Amino acid sequence: MKKKIIDTHAHLGECCVFGLYATEEEMIRRMDESGVDATIVQPYPGAKDYYERHNEIAELCAKYPGRFFGLASVSPHIGRDKYQREIERCIKELNFVALKLHTIGHGVNPLTEDGQLAFETAHLFGIPAMVHTGAGIPFSLPSLCIPAANKFPDLKIVLAHAGGGIVSAEAQVAASICGNLYLETSWCLGEDIRWMIDTIGPDRVMMGADLPSNVPVEFAKYRALDLQPEVYSKVMGETAIEVFNLQW
Repeated sequence: MKKKIIDTHAHLGECCVFGLYATEEEMIRRMDESGVDATIVQPYPGAKDYYERHNEIAELCAKYPGRFFGLASVSPHIGRDKYQREIERCIKELNFVALKLHTIGHGVNPLTEDGQLAFETAHLFGIPAMVHTGAGIPFSLPSLCIPAANKFPDLKIVLAHAGGGIVSAEAQVAASICGNLYLETSWCLGEDIRWMIDTIGPDRVMMGADLPSNVPVEFAKYRALDLQPEVYSKVMGETAIEVFNLQW
């Protein structure tokens, strides 16, 4: 039976923060070209209407069942009640699988009250929390997730970009300290990915692309590592299926 390939990090729609735009058609094309079975999709942090973007992602998931899974992304600066209501809607009504704390895109320090709200909410609803790391220092330093990982030891925290080739070593160190920190490796150097797999283990490392045009690039990195088949299967899909509890 063919092992599933999962892209754990993708966005739909426009982003007024980074000036990016990703379409359904481009995502599908890149997935099919590279053999991606399923993609976890979230709004860009610069989405002008997060509520409507979440609805569009839910529609995408319904249109292509089993090929897309939704991930909620809302600025916690909107206030505790409004934030938790939207996350609850995404999880219970739209069947999303996780939430995102976008440190740079939403201007959130993980150590502040608003930053902690994201971790508390993920823990409340029993879902993983993905956190942007890499570009956007100091808020995006991987080490800033260590206190939350210690506070909520049963919460799975995914370090998006695993430091992004900027502070990849810090992401590795953080994951070595906290067993509930996971590494999503988009934009990392190939040899850094190998190092993470060797030291942290394939059960806590996963492939992600971030942009449709980057899907073949990330695939090329992993293929170039000449990983053992069982290791390749884990980092390319099995780990993500377990972490995000993906079901078909």
